[in-house]
Amino acid sequence: MSNRYTRNNLGVSKAEIMAAWEQERDDALLDAVVSAAALVASADGYANAVERDAAACFLARNGRLAPVTRADIVDAFDHCLRHLEHSGIETAVDSLRRMAGRAPARLIIDTAEHIAAADGNLHPGEMHALRSIRKALSAPCRPQVA
Repeated sequence: MSNRYTRNNLGVSKAEIMAAWEQERDDALLDAVVSAAALVASADGYANAVERDAAACFLARNGRLAPVTRADIVDAFDHCLRHLEHSGIETAVDSLRRMAGRAPARLIIDTAEHIAAADGNLHPGEMHALRSIRKALSAPCRPQVA
């Protein structure tokens, strides 16, 4: 008899633990992708609706974030833009390092490049943001200090 639905001392089944882990992984990927998109979109001094819509369409078409709706993407993008105003570019770039060397890094870079081209004008600030994103995603992760 299979014990995959057996509950542990905390009353949580293995299936529930896996579902929570997958949800957390999807949330982390959404945060990273949208952070990179917002970083590039705002690199020329302002993010316009074309860039926000391009991010939502690109990610919806990609399918890696299947449980996430277009409205969720737009909300997350707007939230990241507001967060960037307060925390700055370096904080956003540093947050991408946790995805360095992992499979989602390609999706993050592809999304950032798509956003940079969305308005038909490649600003030097967007080029700088793309270089920073690529560097952060190819760099080894820093050890965590306890």
